[in-house]
Amino acid sequence: MVTQARISKTPVVRELAALMQEHGVTRCVLCPGSRNAPLCATFCALPLFECRYVTDERSAGFAALGWAAQAQAPVAVCVTSGSAVLNLHPAVAEAYYRHIPLLVLSADRPAAWIGQQDGQTLPQPGVFGALVRASVDLPIEDTNGWRTNRLLNEALLELNHRNGGPVHINIPLAEPLFATDDTPLARPRIIRRTELARMSAQDEQELLEIVAALPKRLILLGQLATQPYFPPELTQDHAFAIVGEHLCNYPRADCTRPDTLVGRDADYPDIPPPDLLITMGGGIISKRLKHMLRNNPPAEHWHISPDGEVCDTFCCLTRVIEGDYAELTELLAAFAEDGDESYRKLWQTEPAAFSGGYCGMTLVGELMRAMPTPSVLHLGNSSAVRYAQLFPLQPGIQIECNRGVNGIEGSLSTAFGYAYGDKRLQFIVCGDLSFFYDMNALWMQNSPPANVRILLLNNGGGGIFKTIGTPKLDCVEGTHNATAEAWAKDRGFRYLCTHPTTDLTPIMAELTGESPCPILLEAFIDSNEDAQILKQFYTLH
Repeated sequence: MVTQARISKTPVVRELAALMQEHGVTRCVLCPGSRNAPLCATFCALPLFECRYVTDERSAGFAALGWAAQAQAPVAVCVTSGSAVLNLHPAVAEAYYRHIPLLVLSADRPAAWIGQQDGQTLPQPGVFGALVRASVDLPIEDTNGWRTNRLLNEALLELNHRNGGPVHINIPLAEPLFATDDTPLARPRIIRRTELARMSAQDEQELLEIVAALPKRLILLGQLATQPYFPPELTQDHAFAIVGEHLCNYPRADCTRPDTLVGRDADYPDIPPPDLLITMGGGIISKRLKHMLRNNPPAEHWHISPDGEVCDTFCCLTRVIEGDYAELTELLAAFAEDGDESYRKLWQTEPAAFSGGYCGMTLVGELMRAMPTPSVLHLGNSSAVRYAQLFPLQPGIQIECNRGVNGIEGSLSTAFGYAYGDKRLQFIVCGDLSFFYDMNALWMQNSPPANVRILLLNNGGGGIFKTIGTPKLDCVEGTHNATAEAWAKDRGFRYLCTHPTTDLTPIMAELTGESPCPILLEAFIDSNEDAQILKQFYTLH
């Protein structure tokens, strides 16, 4: 806590000042103006800040540059809105090429007034282009402050990241501008970055002390292209629980189906949140797990990022650890102090088996049981990837899915492209909209590869929307009466189909067996019944 004279009441100004102090940016060059007055007044009122005053903005930029070079530390230059910020461009360019940590703070008018003949307005976000290490435009309204906090941490971390350089923070401020009070600054959430390649013994000791104080520890794996390696110490009872969905391609995780274990009530989960959360890889699918961690944040969340990117999926990030996963082996082994053995065992609970009659989930489960090994399972987005998450995965099955953006387009084309260079059987599970959207894949040159097997879940539209409370409109669900039979046969597929009365065992044997040509199994499903089964499953689990 900091107590001092009156400072701005504007939340974004207070958060900026608090985080600048925590990140060691306490030297400021201030330029006159009305829009930046709340910023200048706050910096002047806080005793940790050392302020200097320069009237001309172009001179101010270079004065801050020289101060930063002399102090070997970041220096902020704060200007009002409009053309004032443009005068900093020469100094910003110099700072960029000299790797000097110059922090540009530009006050701004609300975006609605840009281009409306209001005074001192021009498009300020991104005005320095490629000459800054980071450029953020703060929200003028932020209900819980999470976005503002994340953007500020992300920007301030870049000042000294990988040789450092200038950073631009644009701060839109609405009137009244001059409301102040004497309430002390609250301590903000601080995101720190640890670079493994530059980590000192003191840094490592700090991390080990944090681990030792937090007994419930969870490593959460997002989507990974290759199976990660963990030293044996981490897979023993007193270390970490390791959880990862199928997309992480780590079948030895304590839990690969978190949706079947995490309670449906995010505030009172069946498994309590960890004290320490370490994440690596891409995104996760489970909304339940996201809600649990966002509503019950751990004391510490560390994200392993090869390039040091700030990724705050669960709104509780405290540290970015920059480095390759391979670099972590020795460090993670050192973390294997005695922890809460009972916590890890909670994640090792075997989920109840699913049985729901003829539906999309059942068909995906039957395929996953029948697939030979080794083979590759390509999952379309929307329902398909979620269904697969509910069933165990055999060792030797590799998972592929376009989960970077999670779009339904391109599932077939991506899988075919993968299949050209991989002789294993390639199984593709996708919904009807995903399939028909990407039918161009069927007539690509050399398509379809003979090692392809497709399970097409045809429920006449976007059936998943029936389970998530969207309006019952054709334009939302994308309803249709199309079938893939003619397309499949024309392109050389062996065509199979199922209906509610079909015996699935022999047809799955055909789909997963030997064949000189590609096979497509089209499963016709009642979308209303499918939605009810899915709702029932999540109610029971």
